[in-house]
This record gives sequence, structure tokens and C-alpha cells, in this order.
Amino acid sequence: MKRRMTHVLGVAGLAAIGLNGQSQAGPELFARDVVSAANYAAGTVTPGEIVVLYPSNAGPLNLAESHLDANGRMANSVGATRVLFDGIPAPIFYSVRGQVGAIVPYGLSDRKTTNVVVEYEGVRSTPVTLPVVPVAPALFTLDSSGKGQAAMLNETGCCNSARSPAMRGSVAQLYAVGAGQTTPRGTDGLFSDYPRLADYPIPQLPVTVTVGGIPAEILYAGEAPLHVTGTFVVNFRVPPDAPLGDAIPLVLTVGNTRSSDAVTMAIRSSVQRILVVDRDAAIRQSLTKILRSAGYEVLLAPLAQEQPVDLMICDLAANDKEIPKEHRHVKIIATSAALSPDVLKAADMLGAQAVLTKPLSAERVLRKVRELLAARPFP
Repeated sequence: MKRRMTHVLGVAGLAAIGLNGQSQAGPELFARDVVSAANYAAGTVTPGEIVVLYPSNAGPLNLAESHLDANGRMANSVGATRVLFDGIPAPIFYSVRGQVGAIVPYGLSDRKTTNVVVEYEGVRSTPVTLPVVPVAPALFTLDSSGKGQAAMLNETGCCNSARSPAMRGSVAQLYAVGAGQTTPRGTDGLFSDYPRLADYPIPQLPVTVTVGGIPAEILYAGEAPLHVTGTFVVNFRVPPDAPLGDAIPLVLTVGNTRSSDAVTMAIRSSVQRILVVDRDAAIRQSLTKILRSAGYEVLLAPLAQEQPVDLMICDLAANDKEIPKEHRHVKIIATSAALSPDVLKAADMLGAQAVLTKPLSAERVLRKVRELLAARPFP
């Protein structure tokens, strides 16, 4: 009977269930199975780093998500799975068969190496020894590959992309891991929530950012507010002389260690763009003159559908097809011949932040435009 089972299941099947029909083997982990959650680099770990582990024979069949323990911190046992670094249990983001998200304990900051173990249902893997490095900065990217467009925000609160580039001189926010030990020292699994920005832990080593090789002004570099410790955020000002384009190299350096040169961001000129949508040629001409004289770049629909804009001035009488859907996420000033409940309802449906009645004076238009386009940088 055993020979017949061997023929049907093959060697792999027997390895899974065992020759005597008992349950499958315990967890198995190799050095290559521990990688950065941002760029998937393997080989080292750093204190506070968010990592993904790929053990064999570990984790529940259905995804088990993180929860808070009795102390209000991220639990270190999820789905009957634990990860230990020199015996120190790590906070766990999630656990599923063959994959675990965890945070390297800050207690490793004074060590040169660490033994990593995955435990599932009380059974532990053989320890894997990994070097511990002071920092290993890595930026999150939109496609989670660790390359290409960074997962970051413009000061408008919108994700940076070729469709929504950051302006020169504006403030942007990037997210990273691997910043190492902090001041004050990091607390494993704690969610950062402090009354003042100055109270948030910051990396012990200096932080710099370059955009297209040009140093950027750092406004804040430290733990991300309302995130679990290990999530690192940097608010920086895009250099006024940064290169323009859809894929400008973005590099984060902590101490003397740089993130990958393969991460990019999109940058455009500092001139704010306003899209005008109105059937009346005289009004289009008047608004163009008013706005250009105040230093804005004016685009007219439907010719500007592929160009990013900062604000749209739109006549509520315009046909729905005349309003580019690509720009409906931007701030909008609606215009109308008069105010009425129907007009206000139409403006609300459009997503407008303001309504101006015609005729449009230069003073009223510019006051509202400047109000809506005023910079609201990150703290």
C-alpha cells in the first residue's frame, strides 16, 4: 500500500505528509526568505524594519490579520504564527500560509547578527542567522516592486504620478522603511500618536533626500503619525531647480546608506494651471486674461485633457461631455448666471468647492482662486 501511495503522490507529496502518514513537516526558513517590505531586498535586517518572510509549512490557510494585544500594541502572535529574532517576538502585520509580515524588534540595535525563527502552532523552524545593519532605507512604490513611481503624496493630498506631478517648490511626502533605531528609542508594536510633532521619534542617523540628484529641504523625518512604529515618513520640499519629468530619480539617505536609484517621482513646473470650461468665448477670453495677468497658466477644455491641472473653473451650463473626467478630482469653482437651490445642487454634484455668479469680476475670481490654491503643506 505504501509503494502504491508513493507512485501516486510522488516525492513531493510524501515530503508534505510524511512516510508514516503523519502531519506535514514543521516550518522551514532560509536567509533568502526574509526581505524588506518596500524593495524586497534580502540578506540583512535593521531594527524597526518592516519585513516579509516566506516560510514553508507555516501560517494558516486563510489570511489572519493583525490585532492589538492587552497593552494596546500590535500583537506578536497572529494566526498561530510568531516570528522571533534572538528569541524576541516581533509584531505581526498578518499571517497566511507561506507568508508573514513582521517588524524587526528595536532590541537588535546593539547586535551584529540575529537568529530568526518562524513558529507555527508551537513548532519552530531551524534558526537562520542574518547580519544586523544600522539602517537599510527603502522607499515604497506604487506597484510594490521597489522600483518606479514612489508611493508618495503631493501637498494637495493626491498621490504623486505622471497624471498628478508635484510642482517645483511644493512639499511632498514619502514613505519608507529601514531607518533604524530612533531617538527616543523605538517601542515594538506601538502606534505613534503624540500631541506634538516634536514628540515623534526620529532616526538616530541624519536623513537626506535628493530629487534628480539635487538636495531637498527636509521639513520632517520620523515616525509616521498614527502608524505602527517602523513606518517612516519624510516631508520635503521639491527643489525649485529640480528636473521636470514623469520619472525623476528620488533617493533617500539615512546616515551613509542610500535607497535604490530605481525609485522615481513626477515633477512639473511651479506655475499653477487652471482649466477653463465655458461655452461663451467672451467669458473664456476674459478669464484667460484675468488669470494670466496674475501669473497662472490657463488651459481650455477639451484641449487639455491629458495635462495635469490644479483647479478648474467650470460653467454649470456646460454639457457633461465638455468637462474632462480626468480633472474632476481637482478643486473646482463653478460659475452660473444666478444662485438657486438647483444651481447649488448641480455644483455639489460636480464636486465644486465654490460657486461664483456672472458677471465675473477679476477681484472675485482671483480671491477665490488664491484661496483654493493656497498651499496646505504637511505638518
